Amino acid sequence: MKKLMVMFAVLALVSTALAQPGPGGAGGRRGMGPGMFPGFGMGGGFGLLMMPDVQKELGITEQQRQQIGQLMMEQREQMQALMQQIRDATPEQREQMMQQAMQKWDEGISKILQPAQKSRLRELQLQAEGASALMRADVAKELNLSEEQRKKISDITAQYRQKQMQMWQQGRAPGVDRQALMQQMQGLRQQMDKELLAVLTAQQQEQWKKMQGKLFQFPRGPGMRPGGVGGPAGGGGGPREL
Repeated sequence: MKKLMVMFAVLALVSTALAQPGPGGAGGRRGMGPGMFPGFGMGGGFGLLMMPDVQKELGITEQQRQQIGQLMMEQREQMQALMQQIRDATPEQREQMMQQAMQKWDEGISKILQPAQKSRLRELQLQAEGASALMRADVAKELNLSEEQRKKISDITAQYRQKQMQMWQQGRAPGVDRQALMQQMQGLRQQMDKELLAVLTAQQQEQWKKMQGKLFQFPRGPGMRPGGVGGPAGGGGGPREL
């Protein structure tokens, strides 16, 4: 049930993001931080591709920008159709639909980016997601996580997501000090990263650092936290949106 709730939330966010590509087409919608979808390794990392600084880091050409913008428009239409279909689907069908949507995006972006660009994009994505990326199947496989480690990571993530949901609900109340709430959420995520990385062996932690590549300084802004490779507990905790 929790998994389905997260999937619905991701679908809603994806649909909204693609509906509003922001200034400059694929250049980036304000508020779309790189950690918008923690735990969901949307292979191409479209949240990152919408950031001008990331486009510059990757050496995205004008032609590629146009192609990315076109792909996002196509994804928007597919997501809108998916939102309609998913309402009457079984839990298994919903999960399959979500996986298929992610796969289509990954295949589409793979046709646009050069191998070196996609490789660097993945490194930036891991930096941005921080330790929550350990929930991703591809990351868990690359780190050779045991079943016991995967369960611990899943349990820790579920625990902190529940706390995050409670904080989001508190933030809707009138008169709430949103700045203080943002700081609390930053602290919560740092603590989550620390606990998640503690599950890894010393060798896995070293490999995790290598997987993130050269440190990239994400732009700071409202709701973004400073960080990067070498963040809490030596992990990659790049900036995320609250």
